[in-house]
Amino acid sequence: MTSWTGCICLFAAAARLPAQSAPKFEVASVKLSTGCVAAGRSDGGRDAASPGTLDLRCHTVMYAIRMAYGRDLAISGGPAWIDSERYDIVAKAETAQSQEVIEGPMLQTLLADRFRLKVHRETKEVPVYALTVGKGGAKLQPAQPGKCTARGAPRQPGLFPCGVFAPSPAKDGSYLYSTTLAYFCGQLSVLMDRQVVDKTGIEGVFDVFIEAPPGPPAESAPDDRSLTGRLGGSILGALQRMGLKLESAKGPKEFLAIDRVERPSEN
Repeated sequence: MTSWTGCICLFAAAARLPAQSAPKFEVASVKLSTGCVAAGRSDGGRDAASPGTLDLRCHTVMYAIRMAYGRDLAISGGPAWIDSERYDIVAKAETAQSQEVIEGPMLQTLLADRFRLKVHRETKEVPVYALTVGKGGAKLQPAQPGKCTARGAPRQPGLFPCGVFAPSPAKDGSYLYSTTLAYFCGQLSVLMDRQVVDKTGIEGVFDVFIEAPPGPPAESAPDDRSLTGRLGGSILGALQRMGLKLESAKGPKEFLAIDRVERPSEN
């Protein structure tokens, strides 16, 4: 029997160390952000990175939790303020550490110390979408070299990172350059209301194009609304042109459940 597996994600939570075994930051400052929302700032990634340093400004506690434990994890529980209040978190380790350690186990320890965060993991059987091959077979475009910058490599001018949706220079839509179908599932999961699981059995790296809808997404029936995603029916159309389709299925999904979290004490 083929076991269900989750989609490949750049930030794999399973590879992270438990917080209690992680080195701690030597110094850390946690302050409520002021003025950043009015200035147009919003969650979108780390502000600065250097060996041994964490610098997050104008981010919610939920964003920090996702960074620390895995951005592909579904999170349940917790008060409403962790999704609305924004904080500046600046911390420095005593010795140089990799960014994976800084943003993973060390951030977990900081959240436990300053926000009294306690969590546990649980797995539930939930509805998912299975990405499968259509009747006519897959019609995938092999990845063309030089279209994107390899993940983890220095950013090259004019190129987006591989596996990240990038606007097409010639067509009205977005390309996902040099992606496996498993990683593509992870991107689709962000756009859909359910996790998307790769059940195609197809290996390799491909360039995926999703054409932008010609206008505002049309109203859809309740049963179809979840499949339209943020790009409307263009996602289903793109999959059809690639000889792929989504099917409703059941599969295990890991959740990070928040047992306790408190506003931080003043610095």
